[in-house]
Amino acid sequence: MKTKIFLLSLVFILFNGALHAQDLSGIPGAFVDIGFGAKPVAMGGAFVGLANDVNSIIWNPAGLSYIQKKQVSFTYTNQLGLIDYQYLAAALPISKKDQSSLGFAVIASGDEAMREWTFQSSYGRELYGFLVGASIKLRYATFGNNKLSQNDFALFEPDEISDGLANQVKGDAIGFGFDVGALYKFTEKITVGILLKDIYAPLFWNSENESAINKPKGSYDELIPFEAVFGSALNPIEQLTITADYSPAVYEDGINKFRGGVEGNLFNVLYLRGGFQQYLNDLDDEKYALGVGLKIGDNDLRFFFDYTYLLEELANTQRISISLEF
Repeated sequence: MKTKIFLLSLVFILFNGALHAQDLSGIPGAFVDIGFGAKPVAMGGAFVGLANDVNSIIWNPAGLSYIQKKQVSFTYTNQLGLIDYQYLAAALPISKKDQSSLGFAVIASGDEAMREWTFQSSYGRELYGFLVGASIKLRYATFGNNKLSQNDFALFEPDEISDGLANQVKGDAIGFGFDVGALYKFTEKITVGILLKDIYAPLFWNSENESAINKPKGSYDELIPFEAVFGSALNPIEQLTITADYSPAVYEDGINKFRGGVEGNLFNVLYLRGGFQQYLNDLDDEKYALGVGLKIGDNDLRFFFDYTYLLEELANTQRISISLEF
């Protein structure tokens, strides 16, 4: 009992420490989390209290403790019809004794104008009745490398074109971040979880151009906003899972978020999913998701196909995931 109280106190200390380590703004400017993995997104992004597959690397590393076989997954998304995202994740069980597993993920997005990479390594295990996990992330970005030529600006004078090209800002950024998560099973049907995301996540930028007069900002840094998510999962029957997540606003310009999701399965082969995300404000900015999943194979090799259609205010987005378990 004393150990559980200690673990809960540690989470509380990390939560408060992260709040005091961050800037005032809760609006991310780079490395925005659009939701990765078709299955979690189909459940409205309410996955912190469930986190029962390879996607737990991103959503709650404590869920890696559920992994009993090797899992590999790839997801493709064209966000809002504008930006391509590729997400590759792999999970590897280490020890059955303490239910420990490792996870690795890579997220790539953008093009030559702005490209972002995130490399994440996660670890999860059982500890005194809790499932606990932690992640470390390395982030790297480049921008302004899109090729421009004077032929692209025929309407302008040559000196205007030269000035414009000289003022094109180029640069890169490097940073890191830390996540911790936990899961606790109250009963066989009810599980709760917590994710403290980007507890400390600095990003260091460098920018330059060829202009002798108008110089960019140069070198500077910022913090990717911290986020806390509290989740729960309910299994009233074996064929049905209901999830709910709550993310409180921890900044003055932040918004409380509530997510909910449901998954039903037919014969443990076909999965039907739905979910929503509700910002607790007066704006019409809700998100709704529908998804389907298919599992094929036996205990030695299983193939998963997951598809999600996310309805958003600006543009609807599809997600496609292909996974293997072996």
